[in-house]
Amino acid sequence: MNSQIIENGGDSGRAIDPETQAIKKPATKRTPHSATKPKSTGTGKSAAKSKKDQLVALLSKPNGARISVIVERLGWQAHTVRAALSGLRKQGVEVATSKSPKTGETVYAIVAPPSDEEGQAGGGAAL
Repeated sequence: MNSQIIENGGDSGRAIDPETQAIKKPATKRTPHSATKPKSTGTGKSAAKSKKDQLVALLSKPNGARISVIVERLGWQAHTVRAALSGLRKQGVEVATSKSPKTGETVYAIVAPPSDEEGQAGGGAAL
């Protein structure tokens, strides 16, 4: 008689008892991914704003915004702010640059809001 013990979990031709299998493999309860996300109530306007929207809001103020203020509010570094401003200019937003008389810092402001025809070829200033 050949009695061989198979330790790698291979099938030795015997049927596996369902109760034994249930003991070896514990059941895990998983919640759907959508159930773990908090649902927004729609009352927090700033929570839904993207960084780009926040940047445009800062630049739309009457006197614009200093680069140090933009860096602080958005959590970006100065070179990232300048790159984002370059991206806005490519989209047709006219951004003016000046120096603050008190601190000597660079101040950025939106001169004209972006046109409704964003993304069209040759999109310059309207005549």
